[in-house]
Amino acid sequence: MRSVLIGAGQIARQHLSCLKTLPGVELAGICDLSPARAEAAAEQYGMQAWYTDHRTMLEKVRPHVVHVTTPPTAHFGPAMDSLNAGAHVIVEKPATPTYEELELLVRRAQEGGLHLIEDYNYLFNQAPQEILRRIESGEFGTVTHVEVLICLDILGPGGFADPNSPHPSLTLAGGAIGDFLPHLASLAHLFVGPHRRAQSVWTKRNSSLLPFDEFRAVVDAERGTAALGFSSNSQPDAFWLRVYGERMQATANLFEARLTFDGPRNVPKPLRPFFSGLEEGKTIRRAALATLLRKFNGPGAYEGLWELLSRTYEGLAERSGVPVTASQVLEINRMIEALKPNEQRV
Repeated sequence: MRSVLIGAGQIARQHLSCLKTLPGVELAGICDLSPARAEAAAEQYGMQAWYTDHRTMLEKVRPHVVHVTTPPTAHFGPAMDSLNAGAHVIVEKPATPTYEELELLVRRAQEGGLHLIEDYNYLFNQAPQEILRRIESGEFGTVTHVEVLICLDILGPGGFADPNSPHPSLTLAGGAIGDFLPHLASLAHLFVGPHRRAQSVWTKRNSSLLPFDEFRAVVDAERGTAALGFSSNSQPDAFWLRVYGERMQATANLFEARLTFDGPRNVPKPLRPFFSGLEEGKTIRRAALATLLRKFNGPGAYEGLWELLSRTYEGLAERSGVPVTASQVLEINRMIEALKPNEQRV
């Protein structure tokens, strides 16, 4: 399959690194408004062609798959042009700034018998996948509640609030935090399904370019409830996922390799916390070493993206379906719409 990328920024390099490892995939071109950036990426990843106009690239290369890795506000046009050119589209999150634009893309993809896949990379990290495996086996029991909280300093140097270089995500609903809503919503959807009702609170603690720097929400979904949050002020950086089931609980930090389970133990009830603590301590020590080692091997923090792309290309090649479906994309983005600040909801 011939694959091309539109947008040669930081996340594009993760896509390219993964594609280089996949059998049967030809990196056929890359496009960026910056000629220097496009040419540098083409040279680094062994591509013969680079472009500054994506329509020209689509016409000349005739790709089977297009990766749209431009800033979020510049996703819709290239994605629609790619679908019109007959290519499957893998688009970085958020897929579009508005739900109406997303509906147009999904409708066009379905009309052409094509796939539109939004990058929900954290769903495919080892920790959520292991939790999901235990749920499907019955070991975990029915999920009752999920908590997802990102603590990330996006106010400091290199963050989203540099007054000398306004970040494109600041124009999203919710500002920079809106760039992270797909991570929160996709994980909630994975474990408790489509939302029925949602209530969110958006606040601002510090003076900056950001319209908001704190977000909290409660979601009532088809299979349980969820509590979602983003904090620009809480430290250290962490991405906590906690899943509560009728027989077991799981806790993961998705910025690390950390995953612990707490369930029934064949010991007297007063001793259960003691043995649970011992087991948790062992697991955390092993995870600390694994977190260090993964910084030097393979995809590192982008393990979920690599797994998503691998499954996607395998599904496309075998025509067996893709890991992120159009209905899933729409359901997750409907939840995101319900989470947006009141004045920005549709």
